[in-house]
Amino acid sequence: MTKICFMLTSNSGIGTTTIFATHARRNIDDLLAYFSEYYNVTANYPEDKDTVDILVIPDSFGAFINERNLPVIKVPTILFLERDFEKIKVYIDNYFLEISKNKIQIDKI
Repeated sequence: MTKICFMLTSNSGIGTTTIFATHARRNIDDLLAYFSEYYNVTANYPEDKDTVDILVIPDSFGAFINERNLPVIKVPTILFLERDFEKIKVYIDNYFLEISKNKIQIDKI
């Protein structure tokens, strides 16, 4: 199963920053609980970077080094802040739909 990593924290070298102003751990845990019903998910890129297949990144959130050149799904940051997991899921599902359409087109060639 494809493993998705939510990039919700950024390491600036001095410390770690998260997109959530308060209750960061609870918000990340809630997000992972919701999405684990649909996908294999993590939010711990440093620990899981060798097993991750796709990155989900809040649009315009901190820079990072995509060491493995993984595919990136950009999602509006506001959806994370509003905890609108259903709309975030639409972005992810649309990505997989596009990938499967492209695969079908390639297979027909």
